[in-house]
Amino acid sequence: MAEADRAAFEGFVAVHGDRLLHTAYGLCGDWQHAEDLVQQALTAVARRWGAIESNPVGYAYRCVVRSNIDRWRALSRRPEVLRDPHDIAAAGPPISDAHNDGAVLAALRMLPPRQRAIVVLRYLQDLSEADTAEALDISIGAVKSGASRGLARLRQTTLEESNNE
Repeated sequence: MAEADRAAFEGFVAVHGDRLLHTAYGLCGDWQHAEDLVQQALTAVARRWGAIESNPVGYAYRCVVRSNIDRWRALSRRPEVLRDPHDIAAAGPPISDAHNDGAVLAALRMLPPRQRAIVVLRYLQDLSEADTAEALDISIGAVKSGASRGLARLRQTTLEESNNE
């Protein structure tokens, strides 16, 4: 990597690294796995920096989401080590001080992986529909319907929890 590219990449990491980490945590619910996902994504971004320099953020988000999907597929093939995602302890700093993170993350874990990715990217990371679609390599319509279904499911989950209290 050329020196100018290295400086641009390091600037990218400084600006977007924390958001990528919080996105990864929102997807998997485990800080150690989130750090691994971000490390894999940043390695992929660095390798392809010259080709993706026009939109490295979308590429990085796509790498994080796909690595998380690959992780769950690998775990599902080894059921003896598969942990229930509802039992994963939330360790580390919160996604945002403005949310009740334990409840938000528990509700997010109830969503299917694709809906979870859409909700995390759209609403926790505040990406546009177009940027979310590009990051997940899906259509804008799929983002809209996934977000709608995901939010409806989150509302239903939180209503059920509040009725049980």
